[in-house]
Order: sequence, then structure tokens, then C-alpha cells
Amino acid sequence: MACLDQSKALASLRHQITIYTTNDNVDSLSDIPLKQPINKDGYQIYFFPLTYAFIAPLRKYYFSIPLMQALHNTISLFDLVYIFSLYRFPPTIAALYARSFRVPYIMNPHGFLYPFLFRKNRLLKLPHELFFDFPNLHHASAIHYTSQEEKELVSPLKIKSPGIIIPLGIKIEEYQHTHKGKFRILHPYLLRQKILLFMGRINFKKGLDLLIPSFARIIQEYNNILFIAGPDNEGYGKKVSAWVKQYNLEKKVIFTGMVTGDQKIALLSDADIFILPSYTENFGIAVVEALAMGTPVIISNKVNIWREIRDADAGIVVSCNVEEITKACLDLLKDDTRRNAMGANGRKLVEKCFVIEKTAKMLEKHFMQLINSNKSHKNKPSDATQKMPSATSI
Repeated sequence: MACLDQSKALASLRHQITIYTTNDNVDSLSDIPLKQPINKDGYQIYFFPLTYAFIAPLRKYYFSIPLMQALHNTISLFDLVYIFSLYRFPPTIAALYARSFRVPYIMNPHGFLYPFLFRKNRLLKLPHELFFDFPNLHHASAIHYTSQEEKELVSPLKIKSPGIIIPLGIKIEEYQHTHKGKFRILHPYLLRQKILLFMGRINFKKGLDLLIPSFARIIQEYNNILFIAGPDNEGYGKKVSAWVKQYNLEKKVIFTGMVTGDQKIALLSDADIFILPSYTENFGIAVVEALAMGTPVIISNKVNIWREIRDADAGIVVSCNVEEITKACLDLLKDDTRRNAMGANGRKLVEKCFVIEKTAKMLEKHFMQLINSNKSHKNKPSDATQKMPSATSI
């Protein structure tokens, strides 16, 4: 979603944006037109079919021969290539072809280089890193980090490419306080209860193993409901449900599944506290969405925008342990004035730092510098810029 919003914002600045991706849709293959442009919000998106999708390792690797062929045939037409993620076929082949055709490219590691995730499956990932990922990173025109914390965490890997720090952004106009109270009206049983909200993928890294026992302690003092809103694409929800049952919280924890649109905005608006105790978090766009709705947050110091939130007094930053999470929740639940002040500070922080129109202009500035530098390096004449600057995202 961040990629699409970013592409729309850049397209609004009169750049030609093309996205290449596969037709993978988590547990199925998307039923969409393949290998042809689909116009959307000012940019074009191409979906390429997975190859041998019935073979599980190739499916997980997003292997696609048609994507490879398209990149080989068209990558030289672009002024810049922006590449999401690591350890998969699309970013790997995109970087290889960009290097081969001398097209500048930017890589967004998407959190895979953080110590918590980097240490996982080391023996499996090491060959891919040595032959593909690190050469691609070292030769990139730039590495896009979404926070200063991310850049610092990755620094021990000594990546040679320069780093640029630009946060993700949201469309602030979609997050208005006119939704306040709507979720509670639809669910009258909530009128006399505080709402604690976790929103995100139900995944091992999100700290739900900390949140559930913490919530079991919190409800001994306050009458609360915990909403867990997000998709369970990996089956981890079974473990979370088992913890809920273990602590006899079946009537106090509600799994909503994925929420979108007005329902998501209403839930974010009516939540008294947003909680994300992740063990690692590349950025935390849901945190920014909560702040935009004036909801104070409690996040771990592994969510990479924790410094910004702490400095703005928009929430409480905790370590990944049950005691700190519990204390932070109880402190905020006891103090309506502090919660309201943090909520107001959060909205101001988003307006200052995380509006997508602002972040898109920051990206545009760096993109143009790289494009112009590459043209100068190739000794192209100045009139070679007839074509509107374009980029492709993988």
C-alpha cells in the first residue's frame, strides 16, 4: 500500500511512474490482466505471472520469467529504478539488470536488514546475500531508509552506497476527527469501556506474545476491550487465540480481521490507546495513522520512529517486556488529560513530518539528483532530458 500511495504522489508531481510486480496474492493468484498496463491514479502497473507457482519454494521466491523478460527489454527506458525488499526474485533481477544497463537504482531494504530479522535463517539466506543482495546493495545509487533509527541499525553491515532518510507518508485528509464516536455507536457495548487497539499483521514479530499477558493484568484494574485488527496470512493467529484462551480473555479480546476504509478510520478514532509492542518494525505506518486520528500510542523501542514519537510527546516508548507495557497502559488509562494531550501532539507530528505530499517532494528531490548525476556521468548533452523523468518500482 505504501508503494501505491508513494507512486500516486509522485505521479501527481508530473512524473511517469511504472510499477512491475507479480500476480501473487498471498494464498492465491490474482485474477487480473497480465503483462499489460493498467492505469491507476496517474501511474501504470504491470502484473506478471509467477512461473512454476505450484512449486512452493519458487512461489515464495516470486519467481517469474515473464517479469525477467520485461525487465531485460525495458529497463533501459527508465531514468531510475526504485526497488523494494530483498531475498526475492523481483528485487534481485531488477537490481542485476539495472546494473547491467547502467540505470541508477535505489533500494529499500524494507526492514530485512534489522538485527532481529537479519539473524533469522542465517544459513539459508547467506548464499543469496553473498551472491546477490550485498552486491546489489553496495552498487545501488542510494539506499532509502525510512528513519534515522533504521539507518543506524543497518550501519554495522557497512553498506557502501549512500543512504537517504525519508519517512513514509499518509494522505492526511483521509484522517479527520469527524469519525469520532461512530465506532462506539455501532457497538453500544463499548460505550462504558476503554478501547485498546492493536492494528497490523498477526505475525510473530509484532509482540502479541507480550501484549496478551499484559492485557490480562490491565483488565484487573480497568474494564477494557482489546481489538486485534489485521490479517492472519501466516496462521500465527492460532497461537494468539491460544494465549487469549489461556488467560480467559475470550470475552475481552476481539479479532476483527482486516479493517479498511471508514471502518478503520472509525476504529482508530475511537481507540483510547493504540499499542504496537513489536520486536522489530521497519516504520509502523499504522502508528502514524493512529497519531493522525489523535490517538496516543504505546510502542516498543524497536518501532523505528520511536524517537520522533518520544520527542513529540505523542506516546510512551517501552522495552519489549510485559511489565513496561502494562505500566504504560495503566498510566495512560488513569490520566485522561495526558491521553488527550498526547493525541493532540500526535496529530501535529503527523502534519509536520508524515504527510505524503511532503515526503513525495523529498523523494523527488533525491530522484532528480541521481538522474541528473547519472546523465552527467554518461556525458549526455543537456537536451537529452526531453523525456519526462520516469521511474519504475519493483
